[in-house]
Order: sequence, then C-alpha cells, then structure tokens
Amino acid sequence: MASTNHAARPAPDHDDDASACEAVPFDPLAFPADLVKAQRALVAAYAALHAFTTAPGLPWAVEPGGGWDDSGTGLWRETKRPGTDGWTDEQRSEHARLWAEVRRRAIEVSCAPHWEAVRAHCSPQDVVEARQALKQAALKTLDVPQAA
Repeated sequence: MASTNHAARPAPDHDDDASACEAVPFDPLAFPADLVKAQRALVAAYAALHAFTTAPGLPWAVEPGGGWDDSGTGLWRETKRPGTDGWTDEQRSEHARLWAEVRRRAIEVSCAPHWEAVRAHCSPQDVVEARQALKQAALKTLDVPQAA
C-alpha cells in the first residue's frame, strides 16, 4: 500500500464462497459502506462541537473569572480578556452532549471490524494510511474545507 493514492474503493462484490474470498486479495481501502457512513457522522459531530465552541457570544471561559490585561508588560505575547460570568447550565449541558456524541462516533469508527482485518493483513504504516484514506473518503462527500 505504498502508493499515495488514497481513494476509497468499494468492497469487492462476491458471494460467501470461501474460495472466491481467498482469490481476491485483501484491500484495506475497500471500506464498508457503514464505516464510511460512521466516519461522516464523526466529522459532522465534531463540526457541530466546533461550531458550538466558536459561536459568537459564547463566554470565553466555562467558569466565571475576573479576566486580565497584561498589555504593556513586555511579555512575548500580550493578551487581555474581560471578566466573564462563565457558561450557563444550558451551555454546559450542550457542550457535554456534543462531546459525548463525538466520543461515541469516534469509538464506532475506531472499533469497527474492518480495522481488525487491516491490522491482520497490513503493516502498522498501512493501517495509518488506511485510516487517513477513510477520513479523506468521508470528506469528499461532505461540505467541509480540507487542509491543503
């Protein structure tokens, strides 16, 4: 799997005949449709969490705090923050719900049966490459900006 082309390939279509399965070499990039769907759900869950935590008007700190201003101190990076009342109970609850969804989706993806087969047939480097290819395959169908 040394190539850098990480395009997902559909799983081979064959019946349950064991000899037919053995004739087809294992392809770690032939992701099951449910795994790609789970990865898309993970991306969406993380995007929802990111949107929540970067929403205008959300206090900068979870807990109430007095803020600070270190302008003019000569520090290498001077910062200042106003005092905050912290997050409301509703905001805390929503953040906890979104994080729980991200964790649930991440477990669903990382514990999928496909990875057992990948680990059994491939080198550790190939496992990493397959996981990255899954992320790219899922992003292709979502409206999510990709890093250059």
